[in-house]
Amino acid sequence: MRNFLIVAALLALPLASVAQTDTPAVAPPPECGDALAKPFDGGLDPRIQPDCDSTAFYFGIGRAKDPVAARSCALIERIQHVDKDGSLFTGPGVLSVVYANGEGVPRDLDVARRFVCENKQASEAEILARLKVIDKIAANPQSPPKFDLCTTATTGQTYGWCAAVLLRVHDARRYDNLVAYVDKLTPAGQEAFKGLQTAEGAFETARLKNEVDQSGLTGWARQLQEEDKIRGQFVSDFTLFAKPDYAQPTTAATVDALVVKNYDILAGPKGESTLRGTTITPAGVQETQAAWIKYRDEWRAFEAVVNPQLSGDAVVTQIERERLFHLRRLIEP
Repeated sequence: MRNFLIVAALLALPLASVAQTDTPAVAPPPECGDALAKPFDGGLDPRIQPDCDSTAFYFGIGRAKDPVAARSCALIERIQHVDKDGSLFTGPGVLSVVYANGEGVPRDLDVARRFVCENKQASEAEILARLKVIDKIAANPQSPPKFDLCTTATTGQTYGWCAAVLLRVHDARRYDNLVAYVDKLTPAGQEAFKGLQTAEGAFETARLKNEVDQSGLTGWARQLQEEDKIRGQFVSDFTLFAKPDYAQPTTAATVDALVVKNYDILAGPKGESTLRGTTITPAGVQETQAAWIKYRDEWRAFEAVVNPQLSGDAVVTQIERERLFHLRRLIEP
């Protein structure tokens, strides 16, 4: 069953596959002069392959966390000038983190400063902020602050890459959970899962395209964060519906009435004024709603096969409540 699970294709791709923005490299600020002047000669680990992914090693994506391998891989990326479509983590990014925190290598703040300054995907403000963090580490070696590229983010590019990495980390865990769950299903259950997966994919695509505001510098990051939430809810619902005597405190009809009420505001004459100032449109909400209805119905059909003793009304109520939350956020962000 592993060949059709939702996140299988995503996990097979390098981090570059989720890149959607590109920021031109900027010259390092004057504060980097001394750091870049100091020579660095890092040793390579012959076991690390040239096409490795330092981000995957460092964050433990699809494998155990391994900062030692992450450092060696990042050195290869740096030597080969691999930028993975502008990832702030690749090469100098990961190297600045492991040397600043002393992960898999003795802490070396001079080397960390050098790699902060080498990171061509960082803005000047981010470089200066990261140098200040390193200064704080130097000033408090007994209880140093954690060095993290994402806590110093100031650009949409960086926010996006941080969201992309978090999505990859969570997808790896979700993949393992889904494999364990689906492999235990009967052939009929596995067939029903295919229909549910297809519907989830269509709804997820419509939701991200039509109901996430893409305006401003952080539009890409918001889209990735919403993608993470949708997939997280999808996987958690399997556990929710498997609970003994699972029930809802209200009925599907009650929640559906609220869904329709909020949907009518967004998709009707008031939609344009309600959504003004965003990239979201009433037509986009209508398209997403149609995909969601199919998704809701596939959930009921799936649970009827794998969990026939469960009330179909309870299943629909939960999926309706999730949709109600989406719609209300569009009306009152």
